Amino acid sequence: MADECEGNTQTQTQNSQIEWSQPVPSLPIPIIWGRLYSIAGKHCWRNEKQNPEYYDLIKADFTLGRAPSCTFVMKKDLIKDDIVKSVSKHQFVIHRDLTEPLNPAIITDLSYNGTFINGVKIGKGNSRVLDDNDVISVTHEIVKIFLFKDLLKNEQDKVPKEVSQKYYISRVLGQGACGTVKLVYDKVKCTKYAMKVIKKNRLTNGQINHLNDPVKIMNEVKIMKALKHPCIISPEEVIDSRDAMYIVMEYVQGGELFHRIHKQSRLSERHTRFLFTQMVLAVKYLHSQGITHRDLKPDNVLLVSNDEETLVKISDFGLSKFIQEDSFMKTMCGTPLYVAPEVLRANGHRSYGPEVDVWSLGVIFFVCLVGYVPFSAEYCKDMTLQDQILSGNYYISPAHWESVSLQAKVLMKRMLTVSVARRITLDQILSHCWMQDKDVNLRVEQLLSLQQHKYSQVTTNSSSNSDEENNNSGHSVVTLLKTIPTNKRPLSNSFSSCEPIPKKLRVAVYPSVGNNDDSSKTDSYCSQES
Repeated sequence: MADECEGNTQTQTQNSQIEWSQPVPSLPIPIIWGRLYSIAGKHCWRNEKQNPEYYDLIKADFTLGRAPSCTFVMKKDLIKDDIVKSVSKHQFVIHRDLTEPLNPAIITDLSYNGTFINGVKIGKGNSRVLDDNDVISVTHEIVKIFLFKDLLKNEQDKVPKEVSQKYYISRVLGQGACGTVKLVYDKVKCTKYAMKVIKKNRLTNGQINHLNDPVKIMNEVKIMKALKHPCIISPEEVIDSRDAMYIVMEYVQGGELFHRIHKQSRLSERHTRFLFTQMVLAVKYLHSQGITHRDLKPDNVLLVSNDEETLVKISDFGLSKFIQEDSFMKTMCGTPLYVAPEVLRANGHRSYGPEVDVWSLGVIFFVCLVGYVPFSAEYCKDMTLQDQILSGNYYISPAHWESVSLQAKVLMKRMLTVSVARRITLDQILSHCWMQDKDVNLRVEQLLSLQQHKYSQVTTNSSSNSDEENNNSGHSVVTLLKTIPTNKRPLSNSFSSCEPIPKKLRVAVYPSVGNNDDSSKTDSYCSQES
């Protein structure tokens, strides 16, 4: 019996050791994304010594009011009687999208008697971005109850006050040699914008130029803001500081054309035609206003949505307005894959015309159709990238081009013509046989008309002269489309190829060649006389 008891005791001890040795499942540590500090004062709290020092914000929603269901219930034992009587059952709600930690906290006023931020009334049903150190008042601006601390604030203190006071800085959307693009929120409207930050030292190399002249900057800003076209992103605001320029623009959900090509490897001819028609119309409008883009590339072609039939938005068209010729040539935002030969020849000292944009459109057209870049230092050991562009030696891989229609090949060749005099014009592109598709042109016209209607609604309170100018702009867009013949033609077969490497469009697969004469029969170059 003693042995049995001893055995049971030993077994229990072993089981206990096993249980204690088991790893305890770790619970997720809650993220405290904000904190509400109570504000001492005679107008709100019944007893300042008993009021809580602060409340941690962990859940996505924080509600305040007299209703028992609120996160913070306004009770008479905490709040003075006259204030409690004036507070609504649901006074306000603070919401933060926790799926994206860099999203701002949004406060919405649910009351009739008012919720105030820094002494300014929000208004029933209205929202605004809640920023770090904002003071929340209820029923009256002097009834201060909480000071909000944003524990996930991003870079509010890294931008000038004129930027941080109006916009909440969120995540980075993109980054390149010409600047960083960030998602920002208008604090009052709670609307999203894309803000491009251009450091002046990257553009000026420490030299004084017109980038430091506020008068010239504002003149150019007025020109940029006056541009109204459905396929062009117009700046909402440009803020000039000593060290950088902050260009606030419309934010679109579909991302860059670059990423769509990257994801799909290449676009079908119909898909290319749908997007490319809009690009040509946008550039044609810029040229009609005396503006040459000079930096057209898939990175600067934005898509409004992720749908295949989406509106195109040309961005960064005003960048060259702020940059001197020499500095622009030195900071071409990466490799000169999309730069026209005459730009390289000018070398920052000679002038060139708007035809440079046609060449860049041709390179974009090339990449859309086959998914690889026409020029690369990897294509030929004896010819640099610059020499390839100057001589028009773009690389043709039959494996990629065999399914592309003849008309598309001809159009591409006419855009990538070294001689400016012989290069196709924008009007000729629009009337080219490959561009004629009744269904595509109709769908593009519908998208542009819808966008133009939105412009008209925004400007209904403007002067009659401004309204007339905007309506004429919309009419010219539709007229351009109606002048395009609409003969249908069959589309080429779909093509699937390997994915391009991230942040860099792939180059064609080809055997090692030293020059054009040694090229394999399966690969070829298209040479031109300049």
